[in-house]
Amino acid sequence: MTGRERVRTILAHKEADRVPMDLWGCASRLHNKLYLGVLEELGIEGTGRVIRPGTLTEYEDYRISDALHVDFRHVNIGKPKNFKSRTDDAGNVIDEWGIGHFKNNYYNAISLHPLAEPDPAKLDSYPWPDPDDPGRVEGLGELTRDYYENTPCAVTATTATSGLMFDFGQYLCGTEQFLINLYEEELFTEELIDKLTEIMIRIYINYLRPIAPYIEWVEFASDFGTQNGPFMSVEMFRKYFKKPMAALFGAVKKEYPGMKVMLHSCGAMSCFIPDLIDCGLDILNSLQPLARDMDSARLKREFGNDITLHSGIDIQQAMQGSSEDVEREARRAIAAMASGGGYVFAPANHLQGDCPPANVVTLYRCGEKYGQYPIRV
Repeated sequence: MTGRERVRTILAHKEADRVPMDLWGCASRLHNKLYLGVLEELGIEGTGRVIRPGTLTEYEDYRISDALHVDFRHVNIGKPKNFKSRTDDAGNVIDEWGIGHFKNNYYNAISLHPLAEPDPAKLDSYPWPDPDDPGRVEGLGELTRDYYENTPCAVTATTATSGLMFDFGQYLCGTEQFLINLYEEELFTEELIDKLTEIMIRIYINYLRPIAPYIEWVEFASDFGTQNGPFMSVEMFRKYFKKPMAALFGAVKKEYPGMKVMLHSCGAMSCFIPDLIDCGLDILNSLQPLARDMDSARLKREFGNDITLHSGIDIQQAMQGSSEDVEREARRAIAAMASGGGYVFAPANHLQGDCPPANVVTLYRCGEKYGQYPIRV
């Protein structure tokens, strides 16, 4: 089977020749330090394409994918043509949403929340980004068609925005303030979420227009869980976020019939899965296995008939360990989630700089070895 055939088979919840494997998606990139180490480990010279300049996961390199027999190519939304970031007097780099960023020694951090004061009057006059900026899609149609026609891989579209309504509420207001707003500023919160939903629908519809005929799914990301529990109750999710999530997924599926949607959501978020399925979810990532109530076998048992499970390889402990730890983790994930199809093998999030480069190679070699159908691990 080709990678594309393999992916389409498991999306139909059938067993392929082996479990498909993913890398370079919205939550399966390599930290820059690790990326350079993997190049050395594989004996690959020179670096690949920089797709996320200024971040800690700048690179995309399909030479690594091909060396590890990964089944995917991914396309990434472009930058707006009519906006340029600026630096304010305090050193905050201001993005197109008006959010300020600061780079510390290791990670980028949000340092300015422009809607920290919950005033509904500000929302109408706020300088929102232009969802129709043509720079976002320049060249995407040609690139995606090239991947589709000239590789055997499944092609997907990574996230158009770094988060959704829940995440941007935190970016704009500050996490603590936004969570307070859910209880104390209902009108402001509802109007903010409605505005964010409207903008994101337009961004995604525009993003997919030149690439929809060639892709297997489109990716979204919203982190509803922490390590030890969800950010909110199911009731609060239903009050504020279920309808907007359904509107976003529904708009994409209405505009592009047959399009599948994937959601990346970190942490202990299993309590939201039934509602997300109601919203139209097809594929769920990251299945963080060490988070509370995220046991892989339980997720497969309870939801494996309704959605495809994507990733679930522990990056908090196993990937920093020995090669035996990595092999054990690969076997665990495959045994728990691969039977009957409906599973894509990948790390639960971006592989970090503390992961030994050899472990990345070991992970995908084990995925190929133990992911052969019928599963016998």
